[in-house]
Amino acid sequence: MEHTPPTFKDIKNLIQEIAIIPTLNFRSDDPTKYLTRWLSHYSKNLDFSRGFLINRCALYWAGYDANDGFDGQQFVDSCQNKNGSLRQLAQILDTDLQIFELDPHNHTKADSYSITMAASYGMMAIEESTQMFCATSFGQGVESTAINAIESLNTYKSLEEYMLNYCGLDHAAMLGATIAGLLKGIPIILEGNSGKLIKKIIEKETKKSFNSIILTQDLNIPVDQIIPGQKMIMTAIILKTIFTEQYKTDTGTSKAVI
Repeated sequence: MEHTPPTFKDIKNLIQEIAIIPTLNFRSDDPTKYLTRWLSHYSKNLDFSRGFLINRCALYWAGYDANDGFDGQQFVDSCQNKNGSLRQLAQILDTDLQIFELDPHNHTKADSYSITMAASYGMMAIEESTQMFCATSFGQGVESTAINAIESLNTYKSLEEYMLNYCGLDHAAMLGATIAGLLKGIPIILEGNSGKLIKKIIEKETKKSFNSIILTQDLNIPVDQIIPGQKMIMTAIILKTIFTEQYKTDTGTSKAVI
């Protein structure tokens, strides 16, 4: 059977299908206090009978025509090093750390078809067993491009036009993964300006707020080094620690979340 390729309209339609979880009206400068309340509020929509699992931390590698000195290949190599800090954090979290390469050496603007396919590709990162999803992007010019896109949100008229003018494949893939996660009721952790951009795009398109998405920059996570992915994994580690401590019985075994 021949499959019809997705269109950008399909992406827009999926965004409109996202259900809103009642907002958690709680703020705290203490990230642990906030994450405790956040987890308690949004985990009601999940099955934690098998424990609290973070199935995937995704890093999307893209590139833009802005020579900022960031060496994407060097970063990828460091992630593959068993002694690398990011890989060690992923092992502590016991999560699947994956790098998705999105044509990082091609700096031409993406067309509508490429944006649509990247969004569809991003959706595949969310599997049936996924209970939490973390994502960020990295590469040459990624930060400055995301900042420029955020600052250009005042020009927003339509999602497709905006993404063609200001976004790239990493944003499309992260958007697709976030849409899929929200449709399944999965809490999501997004890092950096690319993560901030994705949350703003979804809220701009739906005219609704999504507090089931955590932006790591909104939390005072004590991370010394600026390494892509580090803040989101540290946030997930804190969440998992909170869950483990919160739902222990006197004998030290975990009890089911009601």
